[in-house]
Amino acid sequence: MQRLAMILMLGGLHAGAALALDDVVTVTLQAQNASGQAGSATLTPDGDKTKVVILLSNPPAGVAQPAHIHLGHCDKLDPAPKWKLEAVKDGQSTTIVPASLDSILKENAAINVHKSAAEVQVYVSCGNIVGTM
Repeated sequence: MQRLAMILMLGGLHAGAALALDDVVTVTLQAQNASGQAGSATLTPDGDKTKVVILLSNPPAGVAQPAHIHLGHCDKLDPAPKWKLEAVKDGQSTTIVPASLDSILKENAAINVHKSAAEVQVYVSCGNIVGTM
């Protein structure tokens, strides 16, 4: 009986860990405009909000690079951001977006990073948000 209880308990822990991993959506960020700044963004549910973590390679030293979630896809973005993200500094950014992951996944959206606040019209990285939710 103890062995059966242990098997059921371990099975339940394993199933819970798999569910948590399934909830995370990873977006591949492709370099744009010969920036060399490729990387990833991880979207993790946080109740009715979503945690977005961006990691980019080859960041410019000391430059804050604006980042946003836009409607559309990388090849055709709505120029008005849907959600503003914390600027990417030294290749990293973490933001809590005031929308659930489910609602973000229902949108046709993408994450993009700009060269700088002064050159916001130049995109250095972009990735389409695609999930299975």
